[in-house]
Amino acid sequence: MTDTTGENLPELPKDLEPFLDKPYGGLFGDNARTRIIEEIIADPHRYYRPRYFEELTGASAPTVRKILNSLTKLGLLEKDTSDRQHPIYLVNLNSKKVTALTFLAYASLDDRDGSNCMDDAILDYCARVLRPKKQPLGVSTELEYEIGEGKDNEEYEYSSKSTTLDRK
Repeated sequence: MTDTTGENLPELPKDLEPFLDKPYGGLFGDNARTRIIEEIIADPHRYYRPRYFEELTGASAPTVRKILNSLTKLGLLEKDTSDRQHPIYLVNLNSKKVTALTFLAYASLDDRDGSNCMDDAILDYCARVLRPKKQPLGVSTELEYEIGEGKDNEEYEYSSKSTTLDRK
C-alpha cells in the first residue's frame, strides 16, 4: 500500500479494518460519548453547542446534555452560560486529561498509519510545557584561587564550584 507521496505504508491487518473509522480505533466503542470526546479532541479550539453534537451523534437532546454535563464535571469542557438558552462549550486546554486523550488519538493514528504523530506531539509538549518548569533559572560559577608556597609565588592552584538555581 502506498500513500500520495509514493511512500510504502504498512498494511492494516484485516482484523483491525472494522475499527478503522471508529473513534480511537474502536478502543472505547462507538457511542455518543466517545464520538463527542473524539470531536472535541480533534478540534479543541472550537466553540461547541449541544445541537452540533445532537446532529453529529444522532443522540437525543437530553442524552447530549447529560454527556456534556458529565464532561464538564470531569474537567474536559468548560461551559459558557452567558446565553442560558444556548450554552457554549469550550475545551479545557489546561486539562491533563485532554492532553492525554490527544496523545491517545495520535497513538491510534500511528498504529493505523505507521506514522510518528504521538512522538512529535510528546516532544512538542516537553519543549513547551515541561522544559520551562524544570529548566534551571540560572547557573553561576565561582572560582577559588590559592597562591602556592613555591618560588616567587608563581605556583597557583584553582578550583571551581557551580551553583544551579532551580524553580520551586
